[in-house]
Amino acid sequence: MRTLLFLLLLAVQAITALAAEPVVIGVVYNLTGPMATLDAPGFEGMKLAVAAINKRGGVLGRPLALEVRDAGSDVERCREAARELAGLKVAAVTGLNDADYALVAGEAVTRKRVPFLTAGATLPTLPRLLGPYYFMTCFGDDAQGKALAKFALRRMGADTMLVLTNRDTTYTTALSGYFIKGYAARGGAVAAKLGFATGQAPSGLDGAARGCKSPGACKGLFVSGVPEDASPLVKALRAAGLAGPVFSGDGFDTPLLSEVADLAAPGIFFSTHVSYDSPRRQVRDFVEDWTAAHGAAPVSGFAALGYDAVGLIADALRRAGSSAPHAVQRALAATRAYPGVTGDIGYPERLSPPEKPVTVMRFEGGRRMFEAEVLP
Repeated sequence: MRTLLFLLLLAVQAITALAAEPVVIGVVYNLTGPMATLDAPGFEGMKLAVAAINKRGGVLGRPLALEVRDAGSDVERCREAARELAGLKVAAVTGLNDADYALVAGEAVTRKRVPFLTAGATLPTLPRLLGPYYFMTCFGDDAQGKALAKFALRRMGADTMLVLTNRDTTYTTALSGYFIKGYAARGGAVAAKLGFATGQAPSGLDGAARGCKSPGACKGLFVSGVPEDASPLVKALRAAGLAGPVFSGDGFDTPLLSEVADLAAPGIFFSTHVSYDSPRRQVRDFVEDWTAAHGAAPVSGFAALGYDAVGLIADALRRAGSSAPHAVQRALAATRAYPGVTGDIGYPERLSPPEKPVTVMRFEGGRRMFEAEVLP
């Protein structure tokens, strides 16, 4: 009888919440254009989180709703979309997985003293640059750069490396710098460094490849790129005769790797934010809910980051007891160990990314497989 009454109470609370004025979270993502392969899974994760929260009765006795804008893979359009969202009655704004977009959106939103929580833009200097209303769901490029250096040296024995860097984005140049610094600090030697433009093979690759032909000259290949670099870069490396393992950051956490499945051996290793094979309850529940909604497992770690971003804001709303942006900002800043799908998330260090382990995945044989979890 008590169980029945409890269930009835929950049902009444849920119905009451759904009838109330919603708490609105602004969302800006690149849902069309080249960046959509990065951002679209995150948006689906956010929608899944809202559905789960509303099923449990919402927050503050009200349903949660998303007010969405598509930045269209255009930085200026992103700035305008963020500025528009910040001018609405929103508790916070979230989204985006690239630093150049998160910078302009975060600047537009935080200027209005509305919290901005990036889902997956990993540039670690953005919180200090944009101030106390800017937060990160993800770890920073400093963490994944150091973790990849540690993994390449200690786990794979790749103590010499050819480094290729996309010079077009802040994310790729920063990640490459953090990787090289961490790699050199641990005794790794960079045989050569090459720059390239998005989606293009680097000039000088054949010459660098000839220099790598001597025994032990290039035991690994580090590529700091965005998703659309994955296929052309791997093809160019293999065509140049470079047969070693490829290492990259979360920009290679993309379904586009399937285009080079036959060229992946002896492995493409990339850092990301979660392994969906993890036995953690949060991960198992997320994968189960996602699969029920989409008929297949999540395609990248950015799906879970979108889910966690909404969860973080909902948690802050509950603790704040208010949907006022200034109250949500204070509650977010006080977060210490929110149990997310991508790990425990908190901000004990003011204006810094959350400290989380870095997951390294292996792509080979057309499959992505868990390889390691690395503490930078």
